[in-house]
Amino acid sequence: MKYYRKQGVPCTFFPLIGTYKESLTALKKHGDAAYNSKVKAQTKPERIVCSNLGSELLISVSDTAMVKEFYLNSENYVKDPIFLELFATMLGKGLLTSEGKQWKAQRKILSNAFHFGFLKSVLPSVQNTVRETLHELKDISLNQVNIMDVFQKITGEAVGKIFFGEQLNQHKIDGKPLTLVLAEIMVQIAQLSLSAEKNLLGAQFIQKGILPKHKKLMDSVSNFKAVCRNIIIERKKTTKTDQFSKDMLDLLLEYNGEEGKIEEEEIIDQFVTFFLAGMDTTGHLVTMAVYFLDKHQEFQVRMLEEVKAHYCPSEKVDIEDLNKLEFTTAFLKETLRMATPIPGVFPRKAVKDHKLGEFQIRKGDTVTVDFFYNSFNEQQFQDAQKFNPLRWLEKERSYDAYAYTPFSAGPRNCIGQHLAMNEAKVILAEFLTMYNFSLQKDYELKMTYGFLYEPQKPILLDLELKSGLSLHN
Repeated sequence: MKYYRKQGVPCTFFPLIGTYKESLTALKKHGDAAYNSKVKAQTKPERIVCSNLGSELLISVSDTAMVKEFYLNSENYVKDPIFLELFATMLGKGLLTSEGKQWKAQRKILSNAFHFGFLKSVLPSVQNTVRETLHELKDISLNQVNIMDVFQKITGEAVGKIFFGEQLNQHKIDGKPLTLVLAEIMVQIAQLSLSAEKNLLGAQFIQKGILPKHKKLMDSVSNFKAVCRNIIIERKKTTKTDQFSKDMLDLLLEYNGEEGKIEEEEIIDQFVTFFLAGMDTTGHLVTMAVYFLDKHQEFQVRMLEEVKAHYCPSEKVDIEDLNKLEFTTAFLKETLRMATPIPGVFPRKAVKDHKLGEFQIRKGDTVTVDFFYNSFNEQQFQDAQKFNPLRWLEKERSYDAYAYTPFSAGPRNCIGQHLAMNEAKVILAEFLTMYNFSLQKDYELKMTYGFLYEPQKPILLDLELKSGLSLHN
């Protein structure tokens, strides 16, 4: 750290666990693991700061000109493998973990799949999944509903069907739907990635399956991939002529560009990556949006009025109608500013000495962008502590594009961001149309870092089916 202090960079060192200690202390004292980032942005904003993650030096960039430079020069970095090695058990060589030429080829292939026509064609499937899941609630219980579980079930199934088709739920492992099995595997991997055995003995110790619980996990991974492989093999035997009936698997199997055909294992890796990104983040986003709707009843009324004006529950959803939900879009953007599930870019390791702004970055050091730092910077957002979706509707005001990057930016931005936002709007529209809801009165929101930035305690809602509602639209 002496090297960076000499350049005038503020540096703080936390022995052993690094910035995790700062987050744990902030959670205990203030009920928010991101408290320090938010407060520093208001009291003493710095352009660049340095700390540590364990023995790793961590450089965090906040100056928007430097953030832009960081994003646009992605060739200077690779994602730090130490944070990915256990997740690679499932993610393999998908878009999240790949680098260089391999990443460029995958990005091109997936961009071919994520075209406007495809995004438009999958929305009715998303809508049906939302309705089916929300309808099922009335037959279980409408009291103390863990709403994040509900929304993640929706987003998990929606992502699965977008990728593998409407028949996805026909494929089960030990009687469980494929998406549920995958979700359970990823939760176990996330927990193990923070465990003592992983940090002391490394990811390979877990991957070898020496301990019974590790062997059980590795067997689950093998079984899951085997089922996916069989789905792909069977799909290769079929031919679809209707372009609008094709799912992502069809599009990937058809692809035969200069990169060549896509191998089965790579398709599985892309599905797991797509599922992980699409289920967790969107589920968290909608959960926090509902929390803020409960806390700001005036905004709930306004959103419902907009939904009634532009979203017809009895008809198939259309992307043009979703684009008319301007206040809903603003509300989701403000939710991402205040409580984005991903609080920063995945740590990147410098592959060479280079300059970032006027600062010299050394090969091997880790660089990241803390989203909350600028999201709560009064120089960027007036009354930054206040939840105010109306700020995004002020036509005369514009914000620095690199002060707010919840989907990252530059060549490695989130390829599924438009799908995620449209999916979130469909979920909110259907939910508000179908149910009245209330959060328990004594609930105190505390935000922690789990796999994502999330509520420490579940958000439990009491739901009431709206009168006169037909459940057979």
